[in-house]
Amino acid sequence: MTASDSDSASASAPFANDALAQQFQGLTAQSLALLEDVLADETVPKLERAKIAAKILEVAGIQGRSPHPPAFQPPAFQPKEPSSDSPLTVQNLDSGVDNSLTSTDPLGGEAETAYVSLLPPRFIQLDNFLSPEENQKALQTALENREKFVESSTTTNANNYRQSSVLYATHYADLYHLLRKRLLKLMPDIMRQLDSTPFLVSQVEMQMTAHGDGCFYKIHNDSGSPETETRVLSYVYYFHQEPKAYSGGGLRVYETDLYGPATDPSDLFEDFIPTNNSIVLFDSRIKHEVLPVTCPSRKFEDSRFTLNGWLRRV
Repeated sequence: MTASDSDSASASAPFANDALAQQFQGLTAQSLALLEDVLADETVPKLERAKIAAKILEVAGIQGRSPHPPAFQPPAFQPKEPSSDSPLTVQNLDSGVDNSLTSTDPLGGEAETAYVSLLPPRFIQLDNFLSPEENQKALQTALENREKFVESSTTTNANNYRQSSVLYATHYADLYHLLRKRLLKLMPDIMRQLDSTPFLVSQVEMQMTAHGDGCFYKIHNDSGSPETETRVLSYVYYFHQEPKAYSGGGLRVYETDLYGPATDPSDLFEDFIPTNNSIVLFDSRIKHEVLPVTCPSRKFEDSRFTLNGWLRRV
């Protein structure tokens, strides 16, 4: 390159950079205007607007809680002892669990997913989830603690909406940690199979539930209240006496309109009939219900038992 060539190149470079900068500034201004319009649009659900606002603050460098924060290595800590009347929850500090986010856009993936309104009635089923010995341990735990089961409830305290009894995980810590470890190991693969974004797990909640004769749980989702909105992945592990002494109690999973009425069923649904030592996992936003159980003996030991709960994001 000659001296004149070099001078020409150095003279034209600032012009190209200026043009690119102006174009970028124009796109940025349009993007900000669009975001401003979305935030001001009251037809957009408040929760979605809040997520967008949180992401804007995050990109701007303002500290705050993001709906889907970027991956990080949490510091070591000592978890608090759980109370005797609440599900046991433990921070996910296991090594080897992939909690990374894979989004490449500046809003952490929300720009592509914020307005998805329909979720298909999808769940993942795994058979023989525990060993035969572990499966029997779950059943024995239920039978040994039958007097400690308490009546179930809902976050809305609705009457005649749910009928079952629950045993909190403080009564079976070893069993809790067994399932927790298995769930965290499988979680990245499960999220991929559900076509969902991986997330950083903050808590694994668990309770044991017994459904006897006539028990049920009407249509609901698992993340529809301020107390439950950080639930991302729901799971239900099934166990019972062999031979099975009840019928019914199927899990019905519905196509879900995220912006529709919370209790309206869709005509599109999938049913799962409980089988011993199996587990199903699904998006916590999906509407589902437990169909009525028929147990002719009405004996507690013949009930439909589950270990069910939720993986929460930070």
